[in-house]
Amino acid sequence: MNEPIIADTSGLFSLASDTDRNHVIAVAASEKLFKAAGTIILPHDVFTETINILGKKADHASAMGTATLFLQESTYLIVDPDEEIRQQALAKFQEQNEDVSFTDCMVMVYADRFETKRIFGFDEVFSRNGYTALIPA
Repeated sequence: MNEPIIADTSGLFSLASDTDRNHVIAVAASEKLFKAAGTIILPHDVFTETINILGKKADHASAMGTATLFLQESTYLIVDPDEEIRQQALAKFQEQNEDVSFTDCMVMVYADRFETKRIFGFDEVFSRNGYTALIPA
């Protein structure tokens, strides 16, 4: 099986929103990375956050279309956190600068759990913590 990619809200929003400044980078990266990936892991927190942000910054129809895609495409695996994931994310959150979100910490912990360094996202925190992420424009 190919190494999975952990999806972050920053990458998914850029991919779904053609007005986002990183849209072109996200599309190009997705065409390359998603074909090579066995699975694209969406932590439940990322799924919810992405749909909420799309609904507010784009429109309800975009949010619904994206949610439907994530739920119907077998490439995407939405995973719910267990208590161990929550505790590990909280520990990682405590170690980070104040500009780092708890969701970002969840993404990094899922990357560790699925034994990958590949994160489909633009947040600088990922590369600062040793993960491979997209580089923002």
